[in-house]
Amino acid sequence: MSNTQNELKHKAPKLAPKAILKDFLRSFLVPTLVGKAFVLYFGIRQAEYPDEGYGYGLAAAISFTVITLSLFVWKYRHYEDL
Repeated sequence: MSNTQNELKHKAPKLAPKAILKDFLRSFLVPTLVGKAFVLYFGIRQAEYPDEGYGYGLAAAISFTVITLSLFVWKYRHYEDL
C-alpha cells in the first residue's frame, strides 16, 4: 500500500462536535449511572443472599459496563484530539 492509502485508512472519524459530545455523554452516563446502579444492586443482593443467583446479574452488570466502555474506546481509537 502506498503511504497516502495508509493515511486514508487510519483517518479519524469526521463527526460534528455535537455528535462527538453526544457519544461522550452516552459513554459516561450509561456505564456510570445505569451500569453502576446494576452493579450496586446485584452486589448488595449477592452479599445478602449468596445462593440465590444474584451473582449472575452481578457478572452481567459488570460485563455490560466493561463492554460499553470498550465499544466507545474502539470507536475512537484513531481519533487524535482525544
